Amino acid sequence: MTLELVNELGDIQVRVVKDRQPIERVQPLKTADAAPLVAIANVGGYWSTADRPAFAQGNVLTLPKLVKQRPVVVGFYCPCWGRYADPFLTTLIDLAHQVDRAGGQLLVFANEHPRYLPQKALQAPMTLVYDADKIVAQQFGVYAETDPIWDRISGISEDVYIPALYVIDGNQQIRYHFLDENFEGFTDHTTLCNALGQ
Repeated sequence: MTLELVNELGDIQVRVVKDRQPIERVQPLKTADAAPLVAIANVGGYWSTADRPAFAQGNVLTLPKLVKQRPVVVGFYCPCWGRYADPFLTTLIDLAHQVDRAGGQLLVFANEHPRYLPQKALQAPMTLVYDADKIVAQQFGVYAETDPIWDRISGISEDVYIPALYVIDGNQQIRYHFLDENFEGFTDHTTLCNALGQ
């Protein structure tokens, strides 16, 4: 890229600047990929659930254990998505009820501790998990420090995830994926719920 800099005297200086290339582009998981192994201890209240109060401090939440019970929908949510955050959270809450009726369970990873999330999220039939170092998001390929969203989407100034939803079956295979890399919104509840029944 070539820049022309003009000082207060009107002198023009030409500078050539190389475009910054990300070291590692995000490579989100897709349908038919194997889901990563996820295990998070409930230390310091790292996860919270409204519909399963039996989960206590110190318990370990593992994806293999959850998918043995019933299919899991994994979602990623960041409250710092700006104007996109609240509509996506509302979608997740609506989806939580649909997923529950379809026989699945919704597991949402957030980049903030559950105690800082809106109360309406804590009351929905879903499990909210604090992905403290964005490790789970990296495993699913929806976050890379070297490929920041704030570099591509205006209005976002923090390190955040790509909005994503995955349906994971009992064999830990991804049956369905949704990625919103352009922050346009999620509307396809039917296809997601159909993937739960496969």
